[in-house]
Parts: sequence; structure tokens; C-alpha cells
Amino acid sequence: MFEKQRIPVAFLFLCMIAFTACNKHSIANEQVNVVFRLDDYSACSNTDMELRIIDAFREHEACLTLGVIPYVCASDIHDPSLQDLIPLTSMKGDILKNGVNDGILDVALHGYSHQTISAERWTEFSGLDYNTQVERLDKGRKLLEDMIDVPISTFVPPWNRYDLNTLRALEELGFSTLSASNKLGEITEACKLNFLPYSCNLSKLRDAVKASRTSSDPQSVIVVLFHEYDFKEINEKRGSTTYQEFYELLNWLKSQRHVRLLSISQATQAISGLRAENGSTSDLPGR
Repeated sequence: MFEKQRIPVAFLFLCMIAFTACNKHSIANEQVNVVFRLDDYSACSNTDMELRIIDAFREHEACLTLGVIPYVCASDIHDPSLQDLIPLTSMKGDILKNGVNDGILDVALHGYSHQTISAERWTEFSGLDYNTQVERLDKGRKLLEDMIDVPISTFVPPWNRYDLNTLRALEELGFSTLSASNKLGEITEACKLNFLPYSCNLSKLRDAVKASRTSSDPQSVIVVLFHEYDFKEINEKRGSTTYQEFYELLNWLKSQRHVRLLSISQATQAISGLRAENGSTSDLPGR
């Protein structure tokens, strides 16, 4: 009979320490980055709800990206006929400036007037010639920058639609980031912009976070797109959540290990691999 060999207790202890260290390292790399993008902030949007949302991010020590319309059309954004434009008010500009200074808001340019140029296919920029796109981007950004006294480098096209002229115009004007959709625009590998397309809405966020935990990507990014009409307090029929449910969602996210809340600007600074030259946008983290 062979004599059983005893494994030294000290050796087992060292193996356990090594396994634990490796396991912690693996978990630590599974970072889930959640970016909230609230679109359609304008002279006509609901200020009371926006202030509540901003306060919620302040209380949770997180930064929210606001897609701001500089000259919102006065009537129906889905009607391409000539309409008056309403520039962002100084009061709404002060809210932005204070939020930026407090580190709570990240301001992105959300179109020019958010008025479609086509009744059949809602789009404000895709389909316009290059020079017109440059003019609208430049004028819209200037209004916002004069109000908040901070450079704006992110563009959010209305209805998430853009084309190659949009990309050319953004690069010409020095924008660094486009947040739109993987399915509603064109991309070339030569483009140097960062791409952070939206991933889901508020109702799908918990599932998206859980799915990201099993992703092979150690730095997954979830861009949550929402609007004021997603709140039942604003639109009972269209709304999918209440403000209290939204607040509890932020509580849940803050309680999750290895989940961090970032703005679009913070995400582009903290995470590599967000450019088209690194692969198609379908290969980007969290897409």
C-alpha cells in the first residue's frame, strides 16, 4: 500500500491567498459604466422636472449629460414647415452653468432647433449639405458656450440620425464625441470622433447592467437615453416611470459593486476604444 502524502497546511494557505488575489483582480476588471443622457433640454422643456433630476444626481454624487437644444422650434418638431425659433433662455442657461460648475452636468449640443427637415423620415441633420450642417452646429454651440462659459465637444443629433457630412462637420469644428445610434448613421474608420451610442432606456437598465456583468469586456458602457416624457408626472400615457422609481433606480445603481455613473465626457476620458478606428461601433463596449 502506498503511504498517503500530507500536503503542508502552509502550502494550502498560500494557494488560498493566491486564488483570492486572482479572483479579486478578475472581479475588479469587470467595471460596468453607466452613462445617463437626458435629451431635449430647451427653452420650452419642463424646468421643474429637470431640476428634480439634477438634484437627484447631485445627491448621488454623479454627473448627468444633458442634450440641449439651443434654438427649439416654437410648434411641432415633426412639422418641417417654417416655424419661429425660441433660443435658450438666460434662466435655463444659468441652470446649466451652475450644474457644470458643481460637476453635476455635462452639456452636449442636441441639434440646432430639433425640427425635422422631412415629414416622412424624422431627421434634422442627416440629408443636409455639409455647409448647412457646419453653420447650424457652429451657431448652436456658440449660443450654449456663451451661456455656460465652457467648451462643448459632444454632439447628440435629434432622432439619433446623422450622415457622413455630419461627421465631417463635427471634425471640422473640433467636436470630439458623437452620441447617437449604431443603426441610424454612417461611420468611416478614418473618423477620429469618439462614439458613444445609446444602449437602452430606463426600463431596460437593470437588465442591461446584469447582462454586462457576464460580458467579456472589462469596461462595458451602457448609455441610458431618456426624456422628460418618460416620467408619468409629465406624460401619464407615454411615461414608463415615476420620479420616485427613477430615484430608487439611482439608489440601486450606487449600491452595486463595480458600477460607476459617468457622464459622456467622463466616459471618453476614462475608457479607451471608443473610436471607429478601433472597430465598428457594434464592437464598442456595451453595444
